[in-house]
Amino acid sequence: MSATGTGRRRGRPPKADAGDTKEALLRAALELFAAKGFEGTSVRDIARAVGLSESVLYAHFDNKQAIFQAVFAQLGPRSAVSVLETIDPALIDKDPPAFIRALVEHTMEIWSAPPARQLISLMSHDDLLHNPALTAGIVASLGSLAGVFERWIEAGVVDANLGSPQELAYGLISPVALARVLWLHNRSTPEEIDAARSRAARHAELFIRAVFR
Repeated sequence: MSATGTGRRRGRPPKADAGDTKEALLRAALELFAAKGFEGTSVRDIARAVGLSESVLYAHFDNKQAIFQAVFAQLGPRSAVSVLETIDPALIDKDPPAFIRALVEHTMEIWSAPPARQLISLMSHDDLLHNPALTAGIVASLGSLAGVFERWIEAGVVDANLGSPQELAYGLISPVALARVLWLHNRSTPEEIDAARSRAARHAELFIRAVFR
């Protein structure tokens, strides 16, 4: 196989191109999964959606299940743990209510985006809401948030008699997650998205009034 003038072998795409192709396949797969379900979507459907052959798809993924796992890894609940890392950590001690508001607002912003709404539709469509990976991810997310509540309890900001750190984390996030399941799906209207975000914000204010001294 001869080399090009840039020193790259013909027929071997640069890593940047390969990465772009993989991302395009994941986006197409998620859109199709959300609309047709996992079982209703074929590898050929995904490849055709981005104008590629099945052989090109198999150069990136072993099978359809591998594509789903890659989509879930990007957008699943374990990624929710990283939301805590995007909030200014100084707010935890400086202004706990502001931390709660920022956390809920940013979480809903992420969940309102098309890929996240497509994922929840996929999980509902194919009865995957009880998937063990989903459950494990939710537990991990709650555990990270419980650590923040434990810190507030130890500092005397939150009354220990209100509940354990885990219970408080669950009490904060559960209504927010319910808003996602009910209103932030693949076919949500702009009005439904705005209403879901408004409900989550109101819950955050109610929680703040009830929990913080």
